Amino acid sequence: MRFLIIDDDETVHMYLTKLLSSYARCESVFSGAEAIDAFRKAVEDKDPFDTVFMDILMPEMDGHAATKELRALEAELGINGPGEFKLVMITSLNDTKNVSQAFFKGYASCYIVKPFSKVRVLNELRENNIL
Repeated sequence: MRFLIIDDDETVHMYLTKLLSSYARCESVFSGAEAIDAFRKAVEDKDPFDTVFMDILMPEMDGHAATKELRALEAELGINGPGEFKLVMITSLNDTKNVSQAFFKGYASCYIVKPFSKVRVLNELRENNIL
């Protein structure tokens, strides 16, 4: 498996990589624009990401906008159904608007609110068939 972690906070990259590296190869980027480039390259290299961990609050392009671009890129590349990446929203926001947008517009598999706990992250991923 291969995971893409998108967050503008390096400590989140380090935490999730350490936690998840025994389950998948993890790559981290700091912005939505970098995520789009990494995603496209992974598909071109025939080594796509199975799961994308997306922060919502990021400068320039927030996580909702980046997710919309990644989903559009999937469609453009003919990726659909079981080939689509699973989306895990990782954010400090837990209001109804952001949660709804993540699930109904981004097709998120789960939504994990920061600060993380190891048990909560692993349980969410297992319950949603990501691990």
